[in-house]
Amino acid sequence: MYADDDDDAFGFGGFAAGPFGAHQGFRMRQRQFSKYYSAYPVAAYPGNKADANYGGKIFMPPSALEELSRLEIVYPMLFKLENDEASASKRTHCGVLEFTAEEGRVYLPQWMMETLELAPGSPVKVLNVALLHGSLVKLQPQSTDFLDISDHRAVLENALRKFSALTVGDIITIEYNSREYRIAVLETKPSPTAINIVETDLSVDFAAPLGYVEPNVRTASGASNHSSAAMDAASRPSSSIAKDIRRKEEAAKGEIANSRFAAFRGSGFRLNKDSGGGAAATAPPRSYASTPDSINHPSSAATKDAELESEQPVPLDLPVGTLFFGYDLVPPPGSEPDNNASADEAKADRFQGKGQVLRQRRKR
Repeated sequence: MYADDDDDAFGFGGFAAGPFGAHQGFRMRQRQFSKYYSAYPVAAYPGNKADANYGGKIFMPPSALEELSRLEIVYPMLFKLENDEASASKRTHCGVLEFTAEEGRVYLPQWMMETLELAPGSPVKVLNVALLHGSLVKLQPQSTDFLDISDHRAVLENALRKFSALTVGDIITIEYNSREYRIAVLETKPSPTAINIVETDLSVDFAAPLGYVEPNVRTASGASNHSSAAMDAASRPSSSIAKDIRRKEEAAKGEIANSRFAAFRGSGFRLNKDSGGGAAATAPPRSYASTPDSINHPSSAATKDAELESEQPVPLDLPVGTLFFGYDLVPPPGSEPDNNASADEAKADRFQGKGQVLRQRRKR
């Protein structure tokens, strides 16, 4: 179903060939580009083109562009690469990135050199083809590290922009966060061999990565263990089951108490004096926070609460509607003023002013 097959109705051997030999005229008008070049990896390219290793495009010489421009080719320019010297005929499909290579050379990504089993300087056959636009591709990551990527769709969408075609059987290489990921092409549609992915709506399906273990295996074993434990529990008397449940609850409470954060575990000192000796009595260190002892021994916790309540001041018992604004201020001895003298001085100083009238009274 792609143009490089001579027996395909859509290939260069014929286009809807009929009994009248209409395909013969098409073959004369359509000439195919076919050249042999020496293949080298992108790492040997004179310029800094390391990013081309993570794509599906090659570097070709300028003479190839001149010859392709004279041919009636189908855009985008797609090529099939073949290695006839391999034990089994190896082939893949690619696009062209630049026509800046030296004459007689082509530069291929490293994964393409490995797919075609090419050594640096080995001859490779380059033919222009016309592939069908792809609708679906099934990929398989070659390691479980690919699962660490949070957004696979965005990463693949960005990585596949550097590819023009995908061939079944290829193991392409992409880069993300300075890490390389190898992905195998398992299936393509509508063509079962290769597709064109330039300006097309492509659906991507994933197979399980190599080395991936399904989690449902452990889940099933865990369920079987749980069911056997449930059967054992059902066969025991109810009293033993209750003891097991109570023991588990106590163990869980102990773990929670040990892991709980308890603040203010310092020691306290009393400021009031002892009624008998007159010296300041030092209270034993006491923690007012919830401790594991208080959780495990409720009686000791109740005793401590009772002691705290006895030391707290008694609340005011005021009638309804009465407001309490605090106790009267009691000054220390010797600082009280003479209330009688101050009262006499206040009376003497009252109303000591003189009155003025604006109009004098007439004497009669």
